[in-house]
Amino acid sequence: MGTKKESMKALVLKEYKAWEEQDMTPSVVEIPKPKAGEVLIQAKAASINPVDYIVISGVVDAWAKPSPLTPGYDVSGVVVDVGSDVTDFKVGDEVFAVNWALDEGQQSGQHDDNAKDTKTKGPVAGTFAEYCVIPAKKVSKKNPAVSFEEAAAIALVGTTALQSLKHLDLGKGKTVLVLGGSGSVGNIAVQLAKVMGAEVITTASSRTEAYVKAAGADKIINYRKEKWEEVLKDVDAVMDAIGEEKAFERSKKIVKEGGSYLSIKTFDTGLDPTAHAPQFKYACWYCLKNNVKDQDYLMELLATKKLKVNVEKKVPFTKEGLTELFKVQSAGKSMGKNVIVF
Repeated sequence: MGTKKESMKALVLKEYKAWEEQDMTPSVVEIPKPKAGEVLIQAKAASINPVDYIVISGVVDAWAKPSPLTPGYDVSGVVVDVGSDVTDFKVGDEVFAVNWALDEGQQSGQHDDNAKDTKTKGPVAGTFAEYCVIPAKKVSKKNPAVSFEEAAAIALVGTTALQSLKHLDLGKGKTVLVLGGSGSVGNIAVQLAKVMGAEVITTASSRTEAYVKAAGADKIINYRKEKWEEVLKDVDAVMDAIGEEKAFERSKKIVKEGGSYLSIKTFDTGLDPTAHAPQFKYACWYCLKNNVKDQDYLMELLATKKLKVNVEKKVPFTKEGLTELFKVQSAGKSMGKNVIVF
């Protein structure tokens, strides 16, 4: 098993600083070999997320800062080699994953590998490369009906949205307000909440309203014309997917007692989800955890057309392509995901 090639191109960053100051020229490096429990994936697509330009800037002190760093967390591709002890995958399998902390029951995740044994820790990030190694326990199989670009695009944002909605305890008869329905996480959250049977309200601008409406929202509030806390009442849950100013304080005016609130952007609630009882049974900042069952479920929904991820921009794996990728992502105006095509 294994690839006959010995070298590949990868984005290798040696300093933590703003993306505009980074040299986005891919470097030629040795193709990694999978250790026990890992798979080697030949990438077909990888997607960028806001966390990518945040991490490389070095501002998140609590997270690991390996140097050099190859950014990127989402990937889809083909297995070309497997380490010892890997039985669920074989060479030729089409797969996808988000290389993030594994779900082991902790309250929230982080971008590090959280394996207890340092000898089994996989790489931090690493998907902006022609080949990458990832622990097999983080990897899911891709359905042939779903493109590589879609698979790479859904992993992080889909997992974030799905796990967030589970914490909000949504279901039939429940009403949820999703702040930021045009963002990648918010748009997927709107669709998933509908799949769960909830009534979904979301926010958008005139520019993004049609895009958000296509996601299936029952009600859209134009945040440039109305304040949602003045027109809503008695909702069961609020999900802040955009980092709206004072969203938690404003949510107190509209959420039923015993309701839920979650933000993936701000820390206004603190980190104890029970701290705001009885008004909120759950209120907390949240960060995803890698969970293959969640990845598998998202893939099933994509394959059966119950979920759609919009791939807005595709770029080649070149200096120019990567520069454009970070520029578009950091501008915050995308309606959908931006991906690298290898």
